[in-house]
Amino acid sequence: MNLTTRTLAGIALLAPLVVGCAARTAPFDEMDKAQVTVLRLQGQEPTPVPTTAAQTPALIPGLPPELQQMGQAALQGLQQVLPGVIPPGLIPGQTAAPAVIPAQPRFKNFVILSQRQLTSDEVDEELKEQILDVFGDEDSFSADRSNCFYPGLGISMLRPGNPTPVDLLVSLSCNQAMGDGFRWPYPVNGFTSETHQKLTKIYEKLWGPVPPGA
Repeated sequence: MNLTTRTLAGIALLAPLVVGCAARTAPFDEMDKAQVTVLRLQGQEPTPVPTTAAQTPALIPGLPPELQQMGQAALQGLQQVLPGVIPPGLIPGQTAAPAVIPAQPRFKNFVILSQRQLTSDEVDEELKEQILDVFGDEDSFSADRSNCFYPGLGISMLRPGNPTPVDLLVSLSCNQAMGDGFRWPYPVNGFTSETHQKLTKIYEKLWGPVPPGA
């Protein structure tokens, strides 16, 4: 075997390795240096219970209406002179101010329960590679999915020099994923059984057992 033949044989052996490293589907083939953040989401929110304003009782039960009005006017005058002395809702005709609930941070309109930016350490790099391998391979997906979508896992990838993130929502309970910020590259978005297992293990490494409905 001459030198040229040996060189060609060596290239032939290395070619599958080179192709294998670059075989991810776009845009996941551009994410080796991306900043990746994974988020634990609340896929299903409890339905808010409607509340009705409590009726304020009469100032003094049994008093004639005109005396009730005089007492109410006196209390309102005192409230204006000394604001804050009389608690809201005590004056007839007023209702107590509703409790202020702080806004919860959201990702694609789903409540963020916790999040973690993957670093360059060995464990996080392995998680990142697993995520990219799953979503960069058409064989990871099938038409097998449920007719629902309750994402318990969010993934946001930001490439250097590109301000548009590539975002993913993953619903393990409904066996499917959706993307935002890019065109979904595959004809289907349901998970194969192997993909479901891989994503479940990724979730468990980050936050423990997958809760129902995630």
